[in-house]
Amino acid sequence: MTRRQPLQQPLQPQPQQLTYQQRIQFATGPLAPMPGPYNYRQVPPVQELFNTSRLPENMAPIDNIKDEVFAPDDLVSGDLNEITRKHSEEDLRAYCHELIFLRRQLEEPTAPAEECRKLQLRIIDCTHNIRRCQHQLEMLDFKERKAAAAHAASMRAASMRASSTRPLLQPTLRRSSVGPSGTATGTKRRRSDSEELSVDGKDSPLSALDGEPINSVQRLGFWKCRLCVSKKYLEAGTNRVPSAPCKWPLKDVSKVLNHYLDMHTEHTPEERCSELGFALGHNRGPFEYWLTRTRAQEIEDPEVIDDLILTLQAGSMPMPLRGLSRAARTFPNTIASLILKR
Repeated sequence: MTRRQPLQQPLQPQPQQLTYQQRIQFATGPLAPMPGPYNYRQVPPVQELFNTSRLPENMAPIDNIKDEVFAPDDLVSGDLNEITRKHSEEDLRAYCHELIFLRRQLEEPTAPAEECRKLQLRIIDCTHNIRRCQHQLEMLDFKERKAAAAHAASMRAASMRASSTRPLLQPTLRRSSVGPSGTATGTKRRRSDSEELSVDGKDSPLSALDGEPINSVQRLGFWKCRLCVSKKYLEAGTNRVPSAPCKWPLKDVSKVLNHYLDMHTEHTPEERCSELGFALGHNRGPFEYWLTRTRAQEIEDPEVIDDLILTLQAGSMPMPLRGLSRAARTFPNTIASLILKR
């Protein structure tokens, strides 16, 4: 009788090979993404993980990753926003790398169901971190744009106030004083050189800026339109408005508004608003007279007038001005808008 030889290796049950869908059925929560056409059994090289085609949108390519967590140069820089931006960009690159790694681990066919569920939770957390970094970078961009716009506005206001020779809201309609002989003596405003322009239009287009700005509260000002001698206007053809360049200077504020807001449709609305802002800034006193007396507006803060002028110089039409002028209310009346109305 032969003796039975013992088995050298005990028999082990073969693990059942489950498909991807069968493994997902054992895990709770949302389904994991289906694997792509790549061979995920082979571990890809590290450089392949940094392929820009697999990064989220609006992501720059990752050239290198620094090993140090904290850079000593951050202590030298005094700009807190720049340090925050640098750290947010580093965190964003790190989270994108982690997201690619987690997705590849989830698409492995040999991963158990419990591990798939953990990977799904980590992917959700990683996407939230990526969104948080993107929001932080967008807020930094918004702060920089807001600071740049405020600085530009303050520089324009400072240059305008520095060019004025008299304080704001100082009326220069001088009352006649009675002299010793009983005759009324008054001071007559000296006619500037720019008002003695010839009618043939041979003067320089910048002759309107000769002399000092008119800051006295009076009805008439002085401004010679620079758009009437611009290259874009001269090449506009026969359909241009006005049909001929304005040879006489604009003195009444209402005519200045109508001239720029009703005419010169060959220019863009931003260019017309900007030129109107420079004209009213040079004639601030007549503009204040038009607001307070012609339109009977009670202006307690003089800076309101400066805000209107700065808004126009920036290329926009202020809303308060639309309710005071017919031309401002129908602006912009460009050629394209006139065609659409027809």
